[in-house]
Amino acid sequence: MASGGIDNQSQVSLEYQFVLFAKFGDTNADGKTITLTQIDKWFKQAGVFDKKLTTTDTAISFGKLKSKTITFKDFCNFIEDLASQKKIPSDEIKDKLIHCGQPGMNKCKSGSYNHLGIQR
Repeated sequence: MASGGIDNQSQVSLEYQFVLFAKFGDTNADGKTITLTQIDKWFKQAGVFDKKLTTTDTAISFGKLKSKTITFKDFCNFIEDLASQKKIPSDEIKDKLIHCGQPGMNKCKSGSYNHLGIQR
């Protein structure tokens, strides 16, 4: 087990997702650092946000890092800090982030809504 309570395969998967979301919406991005906006999009897609955890919470935790972009290592620390502040298991957040699919993918059932949200 790696530190943080997740195995190496999960760590690689989280890092892979990090790179994808770090490049999402920025054609010049190299995937080595991620912005708060990209993190919020990732959290929203993964279903991490709820009544207990909001974009305000991510902004506060991100602000502590005093940077406009963060590396994967800092992102892992960001998740740990956020989880600790909100009393949510960090592994629960990481699991959602790992399994949410590639950026821009939604989990809606085929045929119910298209990408514009219009009922078919």
